[in-house]
Order: sequence, then structure tokens, then C-alpha cells
Amino acid sequence: MEIPIRLAAMMVLLVTVTAHPHRRHCHMSRYRSVSPSDIRAVRRLHNEHEKSPFSDGIKCQKKLFRQKPSVCDLKASDRLILTLERVTMAVDVLTNMTESPLSEFVTQPLEFFHSLEDDLKHCVSSQCVQDAVLLSLTQLLIEDVMCWANKE
Repeated sequence: MEIPIRLAAMMVLLVTVTAHPHRRHCHMSRYRSVSPSDIRAVRRLHNEHEKSPFSDGIKCQKKLFRQKPSVCDLKASDRLILTLERVTMAVDVLTNMTESPLSEFVTQPLEFFHSLEDDLKHCVSSQCVQDAVLLSLTQLLIEDVMCWANKE
């Protein structure tokens, strides 16, 4: 009798662990409160960028994100994928700024967002991200791109 119980317990454990392998190490609770030094570093980079004589940041941001929907209004899975995509874009931009005059302000925000990106990747499978992207291509092309292009 003990062997079937152990076998059943092992099967339940196996199914639980392998059913969602991408969720095993999803520890996002540490981001509920971002450290003051990380916030200061991001704000310092933001402020230095605004001071830059080559920056059209405010004008570009207003054009690009004029009617930005709230991320909090999305379903949890959509919110996770959108956050991952935005963090990935931030990491790419910050990585490309290593030769910029602002490079001295990039290091700490880059480390923070890179760590966040790695943690987010543990929370969602690459298949889920791929599905979400492929299913939204029509909306991206027809609604987002054409709407933007027609209003320019």
C-alpha cells in the first residue's frame, strides 16, 4: 500500500513541476518595492537625457505614447508579456548607449532592467510570448502602424 501512495505522490509532483516549467522560479515579489538607489539612478538618467542638447525626448514621447492604455487594465498574462517586451526594449536601448555621452548614467539602470528581464523570462514561456506576438501582428499592422501613419 505504501508504494502506490508514494508512486501517486511522485506523479502528482512530477505533473505539477513539469506542467508549467517556466513558472518554477518566478519570484517577482522582490519588485513590489524597488530600491531607492535604483529609482534615483533611473531618474538621474532621465534628467540628464532631458538636459541633453540633442534630445527631442519630450516631443517624441508625447507623440509615441499619447494614448497609452494602462498596463494595470490588462489581464495578468497580457500584462506580463507587455512588461517583458517593454523591459527587453529598455535593455536593448540602454545597452546601445554605452558609447553615449550619458553612458556614465546608464550602468545601474541597465543592471536593474537586465536583472528584471531575466526574472520575467522565468515567469513566461518563450512559446507563450511567440503566440502572443504572432496573434497580434494583424492588429499591429492594421491598427497601430496604419493609424500612426495616417495621422502623421
